[in-house]
Amino acid sequence: MAGIGRLTVACVWLVQSPRRQAGLSRLLVVAVVCVVGLAGLVFAPVSTAVTVIGDEETERFVGSGAVLLPTSVGWSDRVHASTCVGCRWKVTAPCLRDDEHGDAGCRGTILGCPQGREISRAWLARPGQDFEPVGLFCPSDGEVTSVADATVRVSGQFARNIPPLSVKCAPERGVVVGIPLHCRSLQPSAQVSWVDSIAGYSVNTSAVATWHWDFQQFLPSGAMAGHWSHVAHQPGADYPGIGVRQGFTVAGVHQVDVRAHWRGTFTVDGLGPFPINPGLDQRARVQVPTGSALGIVRVPTGEGRAY
Repeated sequence: MAGIGRLTVACVWLVQSPRRQAGLSRLLVVAVVCVVGLAGLVFAPVSTAVTVIGDEETERFVGSGAVLLPTSVGWSDRVHASTCVGCRWKVTAPCLRDDEHGDAGCRGTILGCPQGREISRAWLARPGQDFEPVGLFCPSDGEVTSVADATVRVSGQFARNIPPLSVKCAPERGVVVGIPLHCRSLQPSAQVSWVDSIAGYSVNTSAVATWHWDFQQFLPSGAMAGHWSHVAHQPGADYPGIGVRQGFTVAGVHQVDVRAHWRGTFTVDGLGPFPINPGLDQRARVQVPTGSALGIVRVPTGEGRAY
Protein backbone atom coordinates (compact mmCIF):
# COMPACT_ATOMS: atom_id res chain seq x y z
CA MET A 1 0.00 0.00 0.00
CA ALA A 2 2.96 2.32 0.59
CA GLY A 3 3.92 1.89 -3.06
CA ILE A 4 0.42 2.82 -4.12
CA GLY A 5 0.58 6.03 -2.06
CA ARG A 6 3.90 7.13 -3.57
CA LEU A 7 2.67 6.48 -7.09
CA THR A 8 -0.52 8.44 -6.45
CA VAL A 9 1.45 11.46 -5.21
CA ALA A 10 3.71 11.33 -8.24
CA CYS A 11 0.78 11.26 -10.59
CA VAL A 12 -0.93 14.19 -8.93
CA TRP A 13 2.27 16.20 -9.01
CA LEU A 14 2.65 15.58 -12.73
CA VAL A 15 -0.93 16.54 -13.47
CA GLN A 16 -0.75 19.75 -11.43
CA SER A 17 2.61 20.87 -12.89
CA PRO A 18 1.96 21.61 -16.55
CA ARG A 19 4.98 23.91 -16.62
CA ARG A 20 7.23 20.89 -16.70
CA GLN A 21 5.47 19.37 -19.73
CA ALA A 22 5.78 20.22 -23.36
CA GLY A 23 2.00 20.50 -23.90
CA LEU A 24 -1.46 19.35 -23.01
CA SER A 25 -1.26 16.14 -24.98
CA ARG A 26 1.90 15.12 -23.14
CA LEU A 27 0.20 15.87 -19.83
CA LEU A 28 -2.71 13.56 -20.70
CA VAL A 29 -0.35 10.77 -21.68
CA VAL A 30 1.44 11.01 -18.35
CA ALA A 31 -1.88 10.95 -16.48
CA VAL A 32 -3.03 7.85 -18.34
CA VAL A 33 0.24 6.08 -17.61
CA CYS A 34 -0.17 6.86 -13.92
CA VAL A 35 -3.71 5.52 -13.81
CA VAL A 36 -2.69 2.28 -15.49
CA GLY A 37 0.20 1.84 -13.11
CA LEU A 38 -2.03 2.44 -10.12
CA ALA A 39 -4.57 -0.09 -11.34
CA GLY A 40 -1.86 -2.67 -11.74
CA LEU A 41 -0.93 -2.34 -8.08
CA VAL A 42 -4.50 -2.27 -6.75
CA PHE A 43 -5.63 -5.35 -8.66
CA ALA A 44 -2.48 -7.42 -8.44
CA PRO A 45 -3.36 -11.06 -7.64
CA VAL A 46 -3.00 -12.13 -4.02
CA SER A 47 -3.23 -15.50 -2.27
CA THR A 48 -6.92 -16.14 -1.35
CA ALA A 49 -9.31 -19.03 -0.80
CA VAL A 50 -10.32 -21.18 -3.75
CA THR A 51 -12.66 -19.34 -6.12
CA VAL A 52 -14.38 -20.22 -9.36
CA ILE A 53 -13.21 -18.56 -12.55
CA GLY A 54 -15.49 -15.57 -13.12
CA ASP A 55 -17.10 -16.96 -16.25
CA GLU A 56 -20.78 -17.89 -16.32
CA GLU A 57 -19.98 -20.95 -18.41
CA THR A 58 -17.98 -22.46 -15.52
CA GLU A 59 -21.09 -22.71 -13.30
CA ARG A 60 -22.94 -25.57 -14.92
CA PHE A 61 -25.81 -25.57 -12.45
CA VAL A 62 -26.60 -24.56 -8.88
CA GLY A 63 -29.18 -25.53 -6.29
CA SER A 64 -30.11 -25.60 -2.62
CA GLY A 65 -31.41 -28.10 -0.11
CA ALA A 66 -30.37 -31.68 0.62
CA VAL A 67 -28.33 -33.10 -2.25
CA LEU A 68 -26.82 -36.37 -3.42
CA LEU A 69 -23.12 -35.96 -4.21
CA PRO A 70 -21.15 -38.30 -6.51
CA THR A 71 -19.43 -41.40 -5.15
CA SER A 72 -15.99 -39.84 -5.67
CA VAL A 73 -16.78 -37.28 -2.92
CA GLY A 74 -15.82 -38.17 0.66
CA TRP A 75 -18.40 -40.18 2.61
CA SER A 76 -18.78 -37.67 5.45
CA ASP A 77 -19.50 -34.85 2.98
CA ARG A 78 -22.03 -37.04 1.16
CA VAL A 79 -23.83 -37.95 4.38
CA HIS A 80 -23.97 -34.33 5.56
CA ALA A 81 -25.11 -33.01 2.18
CA SER A 82 -27.89 -35.61 1.87
CA THR A 83 -29.54 -34.35 5.08
CA CYS A 84 -28.63 -30.63 4.97
CA VAL A 85 -31.84 -28.82 4.09
CA GLY A 86 -30.13 -25.40 4.41
CA CYS A 87 -27.12 -26.16 2.23
CA ARG A 88 -26.33 -24.67 -1.16
CA TRP A 89 -24.44 -26.52 -3.87
CA LYS A 90 -23.19 -26.12 -7.40
CA VAL A 91 -21.27 -27.86 -10.17
CA THR A 92 -18.54 -26.05 -12.07
CA ALA A 93 -15.78 -26.67 -14.56
CA PRO A 94 -12.73 -28.17 -12.84
CA CYS A 95 -10.23 -25.34 -13.49
CA LEU A 96 -9.90 -22.85 -10.65
CA ARG A 97 -8.21 -19.48 -10.48
CA ASP A 98 -5.60 -20.15 -7.81
CA ASP A 99 -2.47 -22.16 -8.56
CA GLU A 100 -3.01 -24.60 -5.71
CA HIS A 101 -6.08 -26.18 -7.27
CA GLY A 102 -6.06 -24.95 -10.82
CA ASP A 103 -3.26 -27.18 -12.03
CA ALA A 104 -4.82 -30.33 -10.61
CA GLY A 105 -8.25 -29.43 -11.94
CA CYS A 106 -7.06 -28.68 -15.45
CA ARG A 107 -4.85 -31.74 -15.49
CA GLY A 108 -7.95 -33.76 -14.60
CA THR A 109 -9.65 -32.35 -17.67
CA ILE A 110 -6.74 -33.47 -19.80
CA LEU A 111 -6.81 -36.96 -18.28
CA GLY A 112 -10.56 -36.95 -18.84
CA CYS A 113 -13.33 -39.39 -17.95
CA PRO A 114 -14.41 -42.66 -19.55
CA GLN A 115 -15.71 -42.30 -23.10
CA GLY A 116 -14.16 -38.83 -23.32
CA ARG A 117 -16.73 -37.21 -21.06
CA GLU A 118 -15.77 -34.10 -19.14
CA ILE A 119 -14.79 -33.99 -15.50
CA SER A 120 -16.57 -31.55 -13.13
CA ARG A 121 -16.10 -30.11 -9.66
CA ALA A 122 -18.74 -30.25 -6.90
CA TRP A 123 -19.08 -27.46 -4.32
CA LEU A 124 -21.00 -27.35 -1.05
CA ALA A 125 -21.91 -24.36 1.13
CA ARG A 126 -23.12 -25.18 4.62
CA PRO A 127 -25.66 -22.78 6.20
CA GLY A 128 -24.04 -19.40 6.79
CA GLN A 129 -20.78 -20.40 5.09
CA ASP A 130 -19.15 -19.90 1.71
CA PHE A 131 -18.82 -22.50 -1.00
CA GLU A 132 -16.06 -25.05 -0.59
CA PRO A 133 -14.91 -27.62 -3.16
CA VAL A 134 -15.72 -31.17 -2.12
CA GLY A 135 -14.35 -33.14 -5.05
CA LEU A 136 -13.93 -33.78 -8.74
CA PHE A 137 -16.19 -36.30 -10.43
CA CYS A 138 -16.96 -37.99 -13.73
CA PRO A 139 -20.50 -38.72 -14.95
CA SER A 140 -19.87 -42.40 -14.08
CA ASP A 141 -19.62 -41.36 -10.40
CA GLY A 142 -23.27 -40.24 -10.40
CA GLU A 143 -24.91 -36.87 -10.90
CA VAL A 144 -25.20 -34.05 -8.38
CA THR A 145 -28.93 -34.42 -7.76
CA SER A 146 -31.19 -32.89 -5.13
CA VAL A 147 -32.90 -35.32 -2.78
CA ALA A 148 -36.22 -33.71 -3.75
CA ASP A 149 -35.64 -34.47 -7.43
CA ALA A 150 -34.52 -38.02 -6.66
CA THR A 151 -37.69 -38.52 -4.59
CA VAL A 152 -39.86 -37.40 -7.50
CA ARG A 153 -38.09 -39.82 -9.84
CA VAL A 154 -38.36 -42.73 -7.39
CA SER A 155 -42.03 -41.92 -6.77
CA GLY A 156 -42.67 -42.18 -10.50
CA GLN A 157 -41.51 -45.80 -10.40
CA PHE A 158 -43.15 -46.55 -7.05
CA ALA A 159 -46.67 -47.24 -8.32
CA ARG A 160 -45.40 -49.44 -11.16
CA ASN A 161 -43.67 -51.80 -8.72
CA ILE A 162 -46.55 -52.23 -6.26
CA PRO A 163 -48.72 -55.31 -7.00
CA PRO A 164 -52.31 -54.50 -8.03
CA LEU A 165 -55.10 -54.75 -5.47
CA SER A 166 -58.11 -57.01 -5.74
CA VAL A 167 -60.48 -58.62 -3.23
CA LYS A 168 -61.65 -62.17 -2.63
CA CYS A 169 -64.38 -63.02 -0.10
CA ALA A 170 -65.59 -66.52 0.78
CA PRO A 171 -68.05 -67.92 0.30
CA GLU A 172 -68.33 -66.39 -3.15
CA ARG A 173 -72.02 -67.40 -3.42
CA GLY A 174 -74.69 -68.28 -0.93
CA VAL A 175 -73.79 -65.70 1.71
CA VAL A 176 -76.41 -65.60 4.45
CA VAL A 177 -77.15 -63.35 7.41
CA GLY A 178 -75.14 -64.16 10.52
CA ILE A 179 -72.42 -66.22 8.77
CA PRO A 180 -69.15 -64.23 8.62
CA LEU A 181 -67.48 -63.53 5.33
CA HIS A 182 -63.78 -64.37 5.11
CA CYS A 183 -62.09 -61.67 3.01
CA ARG A 184 -58.51 -61.18 1.86
CA SER A 185 -56.44 -59.04 -0.46
CA LEU A 186 -54.93 -60.95 -3.34
CA GLN A 187 -51.65 -59.09 -2.96
CA PRO A 188 -48.80 -61.48 -2.14
CA SER A 189 -47.16 -59.73 0.81
CA ALA A 190 -47.25 -56.75 3.15
CA GLN A 191 -43.69 -55.81 2.14
CA VAL A 192 -42.08 -55.45 -1.26
CA SER A 193 -38.69 -54.14 -2.35
CA TRP A 194 -36.76 -53.62 -5.56
CA VAL A 195 -33.55 -52.10 -6.93
CA ASP A 196 -33.39 -49.32 -9.55
CA SER A 197 -30.76 -47.05 -11.01
CA ILE A 198 -31.35 -43.29 -10.96
CA ALA A 199 -28.90 -40.53 -11.91
CA GLY A 200 -26.06 -43.06 -11.96
CA TYR A 201 -26.76 -44.38 -8.45
CA SER A 202 -28.06 -47.71 -7.17
CA VAL A 203 -31.43 -47.08 -5.49
CA ASN A 204 -33.03 -49.57 -3.10
CA THR A 205 -36.75 -48.99 -2.54
CA SER A 206 -38.99 -50.75 -0.03
CA ALA A 207 -42.70 -50.44 0.72
CA VAL A 208 -44.97 -51.61 3.54
CA ALA A 209 -48.75 -51.89 3.29
CA THR A 210 -51.70 -51.46 5.63
CA TRP A 211 -55.21 -52.54 4.57
CA HIS A 212 -58.33 -50.65 5.67
CA TRP A 213 -61.52 -52.71 5.28
CA ASP A 214 -65.07 -51.33 5.33
CA PHE A 215 -68.17 -53.55 5.38
CA GLN A 216 -71.41 -51.70 4.64
CA GLN A 217 -74.90 -53.23 4.64
CA PHE A 218 -77.99 -51.68 3.06
CA LEU A 219 -81.72 -52.08 3.33
CA PRO A 220 -83.75 -52.80 0.18
CA SER A 221 -84.58 -49.07 0.12
CA GLY A 222 -80.88 -48.26 -0.26
CA ALA A 223 -80.48 -46.80 3.21
CA MET A 224 -77.37 -47.86 5.10
CA ALA A 225 -78.19 -50.24 7.92
CA GLY A 226 -74.74 -50.96 9.33
CA HIS A 227 -71.05 -50.28 8.97
CA TRP A 228 -67.93 -52.07 10.29
CA SER A 229 -64.25 -51.20 9.82
CA HIS A 230 -61.09 -53.28 10.26
CA VAL A 231 -57.37 -52.57 9.86
CA ALA A 232 -55.08 -55.38 8.74
CA HIS A 233 -51.31 -55.57 8.44
CA GLN A 234 -51.32 -58.76 6.35
CA PRO A 235 -52.96 -59.36 2.97
CA GLY A 236 -54.67 -62.48 4.31
CA ALA A 237 -55.00 -66.03 3.04
CA ASP A 238 -57.75 -68.41 1.97
CA TYR A 239 -59.95 -69.86 4.71
CA PRO A 240 -59.11 -71.25 7.25
CA GLY A 241 -55.99 -69.09 7.15
CA ILE A 242 -55.75 -65.51 8.37
CA GLY A 243 -58.23 -63.06 6.90
CA VAL A 244 -60.71 -60.31 7.70
CA ARG A 245 -64.01 -61.72 8.93
CA GLN A 246 -67.29 -59.90 9.17
CA GLY A 247 -70.93 -60.97 8.99
CA PHE A 248 -74.05 -59.04 7.96
CA THR A 249 -77.23 -58.78 10.06
CA VAL A 250 -79.82 -58.11 7.36
CA ALA A 251 -80.43 -59.51 3.91
CA GLY A 252 -79.64 -57.40 0.87
CA VAL A 253 -76.86 -56.44 -1.53
CA HIS A 254 -74.03 -55.26 0.66
CA GLN A 255 -70.64 -53.79 -0.07
CA VAL A 256 -67.03 -54.52 0.93
CA ASP A 257 -64.43 -51.79 0.32
CA VAL A 258 -60.70 -52.10 0.90
CA ARG A 259 -58.00 -49.45 0.71
CA ALA A 260 -54.35 -50.51 0.68
CA HIS A 261 -51.98 -47.75 1.79
CA TRP A 262 -48.30 -48.29 0.89
CA ARG A 263 -45.61 -46.31 2.72
CA GLY A 264 -42.26 -46.24 0.96
CA THR A 265 -38.64 -45.35 1.63
CA PHE A 266 -35.51 -45.52 -0.49
CA THR A 267 -31.74 -45.41 -0.05
CA VAL A 268 -29.14 -44.19 -2.54
CA ASP A 269 -25.79 -45.98 -2.34
CA GLY A 270 -26.28 -46.33 1.40
CA LEU A 271 -27.51 -42.76 1.94
CA GLY A 272 -30.90 -42.38 3.56
CA PRO A 273 -33.46 -43.75 4.02
CA PHE A 274 -35.59 -41.04 2.42
CA PRO A 275 -39.40 -41.12 2.67
CA ILE A 276 -41.68 -41.32 -0.36
CA ASN A 277 -44.60 -39.03 0.42
CA PRO A 278 -47.53 -39.28 0.36
CA GLY A 279 -47.14 -42.96 -0.54
CA LEU A 280 -49.66 -44.88 -2.64
CA ASP A 281 -53.36 -45.65 -2.07
CA GLN A 282 -55.12 -48.46 -3.92
CA ARG A 283 -58.85 -49.15 -3.71
CA ALA A 284 -61.07 -52.10 -4.57
CA ARG A 285 -64.74 -52.96 -4.01
CA VAL A 286 -66.93 -56.03 -4.18
CA GLN A 287 -70.73 -56.41 -3.97
CA VAL A 288 -72.01 -59.19 -1.72
CA PRO A 289 -75.61 -60.43 -2.21
CA THR A 290 -76.69 -61.74 1.18
CA GLY A 291 -79.75 -63.93 1.81
CA SER A 292 -81.86 -64.59 4.86
CA ALA A 293 -80.89 -67.37 7.25
CA LEU A 294 -84.55 -68.47 7.39
CA GLY A 295 -84.94 -72.11 6.41
CA ILE A 296 -87.37 -75.01 6.70
CA VAL A 297 -86.42 -78.24 8.43
CA ARG A 298 -88.74 -81.20 7.90
CA VAL A 299 -89.43 -83.45 10.83
CA PRO A 300 -91.12 -86.89 10.89
CA THR A 301 -94.48 -85.40 11.93
CA GLY A 302 -94.58 -83.37 8.70
CA GLU A 303 -94.63 -80.06 10.53
CA GLY A 304 -92.17 -77.29 9.60
CA ARG A 305 -90.02 -75.25 11.96
CA ALA A 306 -88.28 -71.99 11.20
CA TYR A 307 -84.70 -71.44 12.35
